[in-house]
Amino acid sequence: MRTKVVALISGGLDSVLAAKVILEQGFDVVGLYFTSAFSKSYGNEQETHAARVARAIGIDLRITDMGQDYIDLVRNPTHGYGKNINPCIDCKIFMLKRAKAVMQEIRAPFVVTGEVLGQRPMSQRRDTFHVIERDADMRGLIVRPLSASLLPPTKAEEDGLIQRSKLLGISGRSRTVQLRLAERYGVRGYSTPAGGCLLTDKNFSAKLRDLFDDKETATSNDIKLLTLGRHFRIDARNKIVLGRNNKENRMLVDLESKGYHLFMPDGFPGPVALLSGTPTQDINQTIGRLIITYSKQVPGRIYLIRHGKQVFDPGDPLPITGYFLRRVGADN
Repeated sequence: MRTKVVALISGGLDSVLAAKVILEQGFDVVGLYFTSAFSKSYGNEQETHAARVARAIGIDLRITDMGQDYIDLVRNPTHGYGKNINPCIDCKIFMLKRAKAVMQEIRAPFVVTGEVLGQRPMSQRRDTFHVIERDADMRGLIVRPLSASLLPPTKAEEDGLIQRSKLLGISGRSRTVQLRLAERYGVRGYSTPAGGCLLTDKNFSAKLRDLFDDKETATSNDIKLLTLGRHFRIDARNKIVLGRNNKENRMLVDLESKGYHLFMPDGFPGPVALLSGTPTQDINQTIGRLIITYSKQVPGRIYLIRHGKQVFDPGDPLPITGYFLRRVGADN
């Protein structure tokens, strides 16, 4: 029976190559894909790059939702953020702690990651590797096959479970070696670097910071809402999200049941709106006027807005600029 090991599979090229290198040494690799509300594919994990590359190299893939604990971590990470609101070091520690539990469950001797020395300025340095292993309580138990020959031997190497001579010595941001390996192994369908993480996106990060300022506890539904529509802040506790197309309008309607307040055009085509906050007469009027502003208008027509059983005339459209609403993020 082959020895089972755990490999973190993100769907990117490096993680699948790392798993492939370990497969070639005769191990039975169990892939572990972490998803969260900050994943672009959240709720559709079976169609991710991770699922595709796992099938391509013939390994089982476990999908783990990092849940509310991870949302809370992103709000206040121990090791800070990267360029946007991406807590890369804390994220890796979080995943490795979960991976350690799986490692112990299947009696695996180590965990495999696709990390490359010097590829990312925050989380893939020698000193950072040490911090990650220490804080995850994984000293000597993380095998990084793509850069292993440049790093101290792991316990698996010292015990003779892995042939160190067959591990690689890749470093830096160039992907030339990895692309050659992908061609050699016939690997296809992998994602672009950091392509699945919303926390690296500038506009999303601005909306998430605004959400954290607004709510003491942010849920996965709150975060899903950040990926939709135009966002307008009324005040510290009230925010409007306006659909940009029919698909977003439908998704906003579906989110009404999650504790938001839905406003819709009554008898004319236009965006729907969700209110995160408490509706009042003034706020309702503002939302209605905003819906009209982003609708095609016919001079002289009266536009009505529906909110629950109430239908009302909000008045004239709002000016796009110069009003008390604050736009959050830079989407169109």
